[in-house]
Amino acid sequence: MATFKLKFRPSTAEGKPGTMYFQVTHRRSTRTVYTDYRVMPEEWDGRTSFIRITGTPERRAELQLIASKLRWDCKQITSLITEKELAMLEYTADDIVSAFRLLPPCQTWFGFIHGMTAKKLRVGRLGTAKTYRDALSSFSQFRDGEDMTVDALDAETMNQYEAWLKGRGVKRNSSSCYLRTLRTLYRKAVETGLTTDKHIFRHVFTGFAKTAKRAIPLSSLRAIRQLQLSEGSAIAFARDLFMLIVYLQGISFVDLAYLKKDDIRNGQLHYSRKKTGQELTVCWESVMQDIVDNYIHLTKGSPYLLPIITKTDGTERRQYERMEHKVNYYLKKIGTMVGLQASLTTYTGRHTWASILRDMGTSLSVISKGLGHESLKTTQIYLSSIDMEGVVKANRKMIGKIFRK
Repeated sequence: MATFKLKFRPSTAEGKPGTMYFQVTHRRSTRTVYTDYRVMPEEWDGRTSFIRITGTPERRAELQLIASKLRWDCKQITSLITEKELAMLEYTADDIVSAFRLLPPCQTWFGFIHGMTAKKLRVGRLGTAKTYRDALSSFSQFRDGEDMTVDALDAETMNQYEAWLKGRGVKRNSSSCYLRTLRTLYRKAVETGLTTDKHIFRHVFTGFAKTAKRAIPLSSLRAIRQLQLSEGSAIAFARDLFMLIVYLQGISFVDLAYLKKDDIRNGQLHYSRKKTGQELTVCWESVMQDIVDNYIHLTKGSPYLLPIITKTDGTERRQYERMEHKVNYYLKKIGTMVGLQASLTTYTGRHTWASILRDMGTSLSVISKGLGHESLKTTQIYLSSIDMEGVVKANRKMIGKIFRK
């Protein structure tokens, strides 16, 4: 059976890093495979035949990544040898070396996520790409920018990451969102053969915790619509966009931003959800057109329906993200003006539409279709906070009947 060793060859030039290489031996025949990894003599531990993690924090991070890649390489060579042995066929040290050289380079976790993000951007899945990018940014902060191989990910790392999120005051559902996203990416890495599934998310929370109700009552919605705000002001624009979100069946802000004038045809609005690609149709009502008409002077020469994206120069995504941040800033002020306890955001409009229809007795399947959800389960998550309020109302009514003469 073939064997291999990891070795270090110092540089002939003083003060220069040496080379890491593998020595593969089979039936007294030895072959060498050089790597691209370079370390200084003091970073090599001859006793353990492996890298010694030392130096500045930056260098330690570099050495940790090299060590992670070397462990991956060792695992690959072991797999190649095992495969040859199980096949019970004759092979040489050259066969192992040749097969190893044909393997793709070791993929790092950060690099893999960057690649998956780029794929989503190429197919226009901007929302998913942003979710991947946000999860990577958070995890990278947790790691102090220190990358690692996909195969080095383990349950303990995820446990520590969850604890880190909690320590920074990240809410449980936000933490769960980051972890679910990383779990999705990890599963994709497993599918591509970058690692085996070690069930590293089994001890962290990836569900949906009960949250404060996001929807607002109909009376508050009426109060927001009737607010006397300076025409053409930023706060009035924020209010109008919020009302339009509600009118358009709880449309998400990203979909609202990308609506185009030619999406309105024969009295109907037709658009595709950025998140899922699902085609949705909404009957175009006069109250919707009234809001659009208020800003039509700002969209002259633009293909977009609203002045959220104003330039078609490749910065469209950045424009809508900035505008959403600005609109949410003013919506919080509007919420205070009408006496809301919870923060008012663009997302509140989506929940409010679903909530009002639910209170009107509309079936869950109809609400789900209007929101563009792919399953009723997602809609139930939106409406879960309403159920308890319904129970309270029913119980109060029942008590009233008991005391009524």
